[in-house]
Amino acid sequence: MKVCNTCGEEHNGLDGENHCQACRNHQIAGKRAARAKANRETRADVMRSLGLVKVRGAMGGTYWE
Repeated sequence: MKVCNTCGEEHNGLDGENHCQACRNHQIAGKRAARAKANRETRADVMRSLGLVKVRGAMGGTYWE
């Protein structure tokens, strides 16, 4: 049995795996969220450079005009 470096729980891991499955999934989710945020910011910068303004629609959605 190995011990997770993050949470300290024992897990059955392969050689070189220092984190349990739950901690690995949490790390992956954080990276995915950071990448999605960076993509949203990039798209927003492009739209603003085109002179568009982000507005909220009457039904609650947002769009660029």
